[in-house]
Amino acid sequence: MTYMFDNIKAFDDAYEIIKNNIRKINDFEYVSVYDAFGRICHDDIYSVNNLPLFTRSQVDGYAVITSDLQNADREHPVTLELAGQTYIGNPPVNHPGNGKCMKVPTGAAIPVGADAMVPFEDAAINGNMVTFNAPVDKFNEISNAGLDVMRGERLAEKFKMLDERDISVIAATGQNVIKVFRKINIGIIPTGDELIRPGENYVEGKIFESNSIAIYQALKKYNSFNVKIYDIVRDSYEELKKVINASVTENDVTITIGSTSAGEMDYVYKIIGEYKPGILFHGVRVKPGKPVLFAKAGERDIFGLPGFPVSSIMLLYTMVLPNIFSMVNYNFKNYSVNAIAGEPFDLHRGNTDILLLKLVRHKGSYFAYQVRGNSGSISRIMRANGFSTHNSVTGTLQKGDGINVNLFDPHIPEILIAGQYLPDMEFMPYDLKINSIFAEFTYNDIRESMLNNEADVYISNYNEDLYNENYDKITFLKNYGLYFNKKDYKYLAVLYKDSGLFNICHDYIEGSNIILLDRPGMIPDYVFNKRCDAGISYSDYSEMYKIPFEPLGRIRFNVYINKTGNYYKILFDFFNSIKDKN
Repeated sequence: MTYMFDNIKAFDDAYEIIKNNIRKINDFEYVSVYDAFGRICHDDIYSVNNLPLFTRSQVDGYAVITSDLQNADREHPVTLELAGQTYIGNPPVNHPGNGKCMKVPTGAAIPVGADAMVPFEDAAINGNMVTFNAPVDKFNEISNAGLDVMRGERLAEKFKMLDERDISVIAATGQNVIKVFRKINIGIIPTGDELIRPGENYVEGKIFESNSIAIYQALKKYNSFNVKIYDIVRDSYEELKKVINASVTENDVTITIGSTSAGEMDYVYKIIGEYKPGILFHGVRVKPGKPVLFAKAGERDIFGLPGFPVSSIMLLYTMVLPNIFSMVNYNFKNYSVNAIAGEPFDLHRGNTDILLLKLVRHKGSYFAYQVRGNSGSISRIMRANGFSTHNSVTGTLQKGDGINVNLFDPHIPEILIAGQYLPDMEFMPYDLKINSIFAEFTYNDIRESMLNNEADVYISNYNEDLYNENYDKITFLKNYGLYFNKKDYKYLAVLYKDSGLFNICHDYIEGSNIILLDRPGMIPDYVFNKRCDAGISYSDYSEMYKIPFEPLGRIRFNVYINKTGNYYKILFDFFNSIKDKN
């Protein structure tokens, strides 16, 4: 039986279907402590020894009996005979008794009968006699056996993912193997006639396959998985069925990529629909990722992900990965922070939006800005440092609303640069670049935001000037012009309508079919690859593309730098250097 978007589910409902139907694995194995990182505990783990294993010294010093020193002071020092010494790694020896002391190094066993340590620096030695001028408390500078961990104490709970801290303590108690859940076997199947492997000779119309590589790398981060990528499978019913059958037989989980939509050559969902119990849902009200499916082949689980890169990887993070971990009852969660929307977000009412975000830490709070683009724009993932899953009721998320953000990277930049994109920003010093994000603002966005001193830098290429006493201004001119394959162009690529460059190009735009692009560097690339006849952008790219370029004029950039910001000087120096180059 086959299905095609039969009864599209809400995101939360689809998630619950997976959670309630995915296979539970109870198989286990024993692994060395050297290989236990990232594995999931099958049972509670208990200490088999005390820590410390024996009563030991915390200092280099003298082992004493405290009653010998109870009356010691500077006027009435007490002198004890040095009766020997111990060595680290040796069993404990007997203390010779009252009136005597022994040398003991840090980490060595305390002589039996001694009840305190006195550091060398708190005593004076003369020959074989040692003088003390202060009393000492019992167990001073001594770690008693079991002080840290007691024999029988629980070290790690069942279903915990082990890290280096856990393993260190377990190994310190003398255990060299740990009982863990066996690894989950996962097969990844990329599909599509359009795909070629990276490194192959490019053929017009083909796409270098990267989805399976991204998913493979995302899963290989976890030592609880065995992951296999199958060769690219063409859009052939017989070939697809053969490879899917092989993966279902060999793996606990099969992840297919592509061929889940409603095209004539989309066979994956048709093949998966033939299994029993088959497809449990096909289609989710989520943006991006609507064609996702989940199915069962007996006890084996199958996820069918869309072919668009952003769709597939974001569904992996939000829907697939947590549920795969639930197979061994591990509660997988991304590290997240509560943030504030730094701008209004347009959402898809009645859907769940998976938002790629740029996060900045500013004035003690986190602020989130959207990374715009469509589900095929793979670079959006690279430009984001977090994401959020948001159930859209109203269709908008207002500026200032709260939003929970899952982090790709725990390092959160602290510099916000907002406004119109400036190509010269690509030449920022590395330390400045990794500590800043750029958020695209219109003129009205800039004006409103500047009133609240929200950004460290605003970049405007609009004719209207802005003034704020908290900001220094640097002004320079940039050349712009026409990149073209032919002068009598019919299709013209320009920057989006809210850009300053768009606003000064009316005479060239009229009568043409307009292609609006997000970034100025995309325009000469479109012309170079003959996706359009011509395009208007900055002159920065003329040397790179070696295509005809006709200067049209100069556009003014005003850069406003927050004088009260922590990074004022380094930002001012950088943008001032841009002025000199232009």
